[in-house]
Amino acid sequence: MREEHGNVGPVMISKGEDPGDVRTDVPYQLITILSNLYPWMTDGKKIAVVTRKCDEKALAEFFKRGYFARDRVIQIGLACNREQIRQCRCSDPVPSVVDIGEPHGGLDTDALSEKLMAMSSEERLRFWEYQFRKCNKCFACTTNCPVCFCDECVLEERTFVPERGVPPGMSFHMIRAYHLSDKCIECGECERSCPAGIPLLTLRKLVARDFKEMYGFSPGDEKTVSPLLTTLEGESLDGDECDEC
Repeated sequence: MREEHGNVGPVMISKGEDPGDVRTDVPYQLITILSNLYPWMTDGKKIAVVTRKCDEKALAEFFKRGYFARDRVIQIGLACNREQIRQCRCSDPVPSVVDIGEPHGGLDTDALSEKLMAMSSEERLRFWEYQFRKCNKCFACTTNCPVCFCDECVLEERTFVPERGVPPGMSFHMIRAYHLSDKCIECGECERSCPAGIPLLTLRKLVARDFKEMYGFSPGDEKTVSPLLTTLEGESLDGDECDEC
């Protein structure tokens, strides 16, 4: 990230170029930008990207699905500060290698998650029904998600979600929860992007908790295999047969 004329934004710098007024304190999903740049990179060229722990996990999902070649992406590990960890309610904030910043421990609990888990299933259902009624189907959560890398978004298909209608209904959010269940890296970008203030990160954390308890699986590990057997379209997830997982 670089600050210019009072604004902070992502910047691409060539080798040997002066990076200018560099900023590392802005939570920003650079992997989302990288996914748009990567297809246009000349064969054999490499790119270095500043990666927090969540960015590192997102890259792992790209690597194991074959979207990025591991030897073409160089990671510069960035440790989040305490305020970023608090804002993201992050339980795992330290990258494998820390090149920038001082590592700090993550948070053990998420207050809203604990509150919801203390409710009955009927109370939780009413809570989420209320939250989802605020949705205006702006697609900010999918556009800004670093691991929404399908070429065609299933949420835009009339088969699953009607084209018209706001709010879109429970199916919109349940399908997205399923589609992210084996790859969400809990970066919180969906919740930060939501203009309606829906606690989407808490929903992701609860799904991740169930996946961990039921299957011993956590997204963001390049070597682990998804416990899901098919895509929403019924296609197999075996080996290299899956084009979009």
